[in-house]
Amino acid sequence: MSRGDFHVVDPMDGSTPIATKYRVASGAAASIKAGEWVVQDTENVKLAVNGQSNTVNWIGVAATDSNDTTTAKGNVWIFDNPQYIFRGAVTTSGNLAETVRNTEVTLDIASSVQTIDEDDTTNGTLRIVDYNADAGTADVRMSDSMFLK
Repeated sequence: MSRGDFHVVDPMDGSTPIATKYRVASGAAASIKAGEWVVQDTENVKLAVNGQSNTVNWIGVAATDSNDTTTAKGNVWIFDNPQYIFRGAVTTSGNLAETVRNTEVTLDIASSVQTIDEDDTTNGTLRIVDYNADAGTADVRMSDSMFLK
């Protein structure tokens, strides 16, 4: 995947964003990069997959790269506050218009890059709270129903 797909733009209270440490299963070297969306995986966390629905527990955005290896579990620090607002690129910037604001959409992954799929509302997981059509970005937070169901 790609480092820096998403970043915190508003921790809601003006303070420095706080990250929490989570376990990552072994099986890949540094399987999670800073700036990527992460979901629950049994007793560990893992990368969200393309179109991941709201049927899984979304944890947040990785603050660090994970340090897992092919043979050992590791850790990753995650911005896991559901009120944090994250900025990321959208899949198709031409779709950005006032009608997308407050829409719950999905995550799109193509060529190892996570983007906001601004026109896929099926089982939406990310709520668009603002956008910049010129930059091709949107500000999102986890849908109210997504945080550790």
